[in-house]
Amino acid sequence: MIIIKILVNQGTALLGSYFLYQLIATFIPVKENQFLQLLLFFINFIAISLPIYPNDATNVCFIFLFFSAAFLLFLKGPVIHKISLVLSLYPFIVALNFLLEDIGMRIWLAGGKMLALDYFLHGTAHLLRGLIWYGMYRFFSYSLPYAKTQIPAKLWLILDFICLTPLIAMISLIIFTPSDARMIYPAAFACILTSICSLYMTGHIAKSFRYKLENQSLQMQKEYYQELEGNQKQLRKIHHDMNNHFSVMLNLMREEQPEQAEEYLANLTKQHSLANHIFCKNSIVNAVLNAKYQMMQDYQIKCSMQLDIDTLITIDDISLCSLFGNTLDNAIEAAKDAAKKEITLKARYYNGFFSYEIKNTKNKEIQKKGNRFFSTKEQPDEHGIGLQAVKSIVESYDGTLDITYDEKRFSVVVLISDI
Repeated sequence: MIIIKILVNQGTALLGSYFLYQLIATFIPVKENQFLQLLLFFINFIAISLPIYPNDATNVCFIFLFFSAAFLLFLKGPVIHKISLVLSLYPFIVALNFLLEDIGMRIWLAGGKMLALDYFLHGTAHLLRGLIWYGMYRFFSYSLPYAKTQIPAKLWLILDFICLTPLIAMISLIIFTPSDARMIYPAAFACILTSICSLYMTGHIAKSFRYKLENQSLQMQKEYYQELEGNQKQLRKIHHDMNNHFSVMLNLMREEQPEQAEEYLANLTKQHSLANHIFCKNSIVNAVLNAKYQMMQDYQIKCSMQLDIDTLITIDDISLCSLFGNTLDNAIEAAKDAAKKEITLKARYYNGFFSYEIKNTKNKEIQKKGNRFFSTKEQPDEHGIGLQAVKSIVESYDGTLDITYDEKRFSVVVLISDI
C-alpha cells in the first residue's frame, strides 16, 4: 500500500513538474545543456511538491532562493524576463502548496486520522497539482511566447511591481501566520488569482503589441502590392508602345544615325526601368526595401544600402519590416525636401550581434517634446508613430536605440546583442 501511495504521489508530482517546465520553456527558452535542463526539472519538482505549513519560513524561503537561482542560471534571455516569471509564478506555487496542505490536514484531523484517508488526501492533492499545472500550461502556451519579444522593458518593470505585492504578502502571511491559519485562505486565493491575472495580462499586452506590428507589416505589404500593380500597368504600357519605339529605332538605323538610335534606346531603358534589386535574401524585407527604394528614386534621393543580414533569423520578419520601413519612411520624408538629398543605410548581423544605422539629410528643424520626436507629416495622428514603433521593437529585444542629429543630418542607430 505504501509503495502504491509513493508511486501515485511521485507520478502525479512528476506530471505537474513536466507541465511547469513546459510553461517556463514556452516563455523563456532553457539553455541547451541536458544537465541544466534536468536540474531545472528537479527544482520544479521540489517547488511544486514541497509542503508549505503555517509559520514555515524555512520551506518558503528555500523554494524562493532555489527557484530564483534556477531561473537566473538555467534560462536564456534578459534578466528582467526571468525575474518577471519568478514574481508571477512563485506566489502561485506557495499559495497553492499551502492551501492543499492545510486544507488536507484539517480534513484528515476531522476524519479521525485514518491511514486510508491520509493516502487518499495526499494522492488527491498531487493529482490536483498536476491538473492545475496542466491547465496553466494549456491556457498560457499560446500567448506567453509573444511576451519575450513584444513587450518593452519599461512595461516589464510595471508588471514586476504589480507582481511584487502578492509575493511580499504571501511570504509575510506564511512566516507570520495567525493562530487560525484559515484567516489567510482569502489572501492565498487572491495571490493565486493575481498570478493568473498577471500572466494573462502579460500575454494580452504582448499580443496587442504583436497585432500592432502586424498591422504595420500589412500596410507595408499593401504599399508593396500597390507598387507591383503600378509596375504591371507600366509593363502593359511598354508593351503597347513597343512597336512604335522599334519603328523609330529602325528608321534611325536606316538613316545611318546610330548615335541618335543609341541615345534613344538609353533614354527608353532609363524611363521604363523596372529592375528588382536584391538587397538581402529575406524576400519580405527585400520587398519592403524595393518599395522604399522606388520612392527614393521618385524623389531623386541618392541612396546607399549595405546589408549583411542573411543569417539573421532570431528577429522576426514583422519586427524587421517595421524597423526598416518606419526608419526609411522618416528618412524619405526628411530628405525629399533637403537641398542635398541623401540616405545611407547599413545593417549587419554577426556572431549574435545586430547593428543598424540609417542617416539622412534634412533642412527642417527637429520637433521634439520630451523623449518623443514629431515628424512634419500633414496627418497629426501619424506624428512620431514610426520612431515609437521602432523604440518598442528595440526594447522588446533588450537593445539600445540612439538618435542623433544636427542642422543638416539625422541619424538612427540600433544595437541588439545576444540574439
